[in-house]
Amino acid sequence: EAYSTTNEKLDVALHFGGAVASEGFKLYQNTPNPFKGETLIGFELPEASEGTLTVFDINGKALQVVRRTFDKGYNQVTFQSGQLPAGVLSYRLETLNHTSSRKMMVID
Repeated sequence: EAYSTTNEKLDVALHFGGAVASEGFKLYQNTPNPFKGETLIGFELPEASEGTLTVFDINGKALQVVRRTFDKGYNQVTFQSGQLPAGVLSYRLETLNHTSSRKMMVID
């Protein structure tokens, strides 16, 4: 929270390289991480929308792509380690109005 000098509550937004972190859009760290077996990637959307969750290798090659219409609020997608190479990978969630990415690690 932030307040003015007259104690009025102000709106707060975070800026990252020109992009604004929108309230209601959150991409969470996969759990567990690192993982063997399966991991869950959770995220929140401010509105129902079509989205793409993509897992990439360190060279940027797409390894798995999940495209679907996700609900407003909390959503989750599970990935199996047997379908991914061991090592450091990244994942990105893209919707019409938002994009965010994180890293994860697959272990043997």
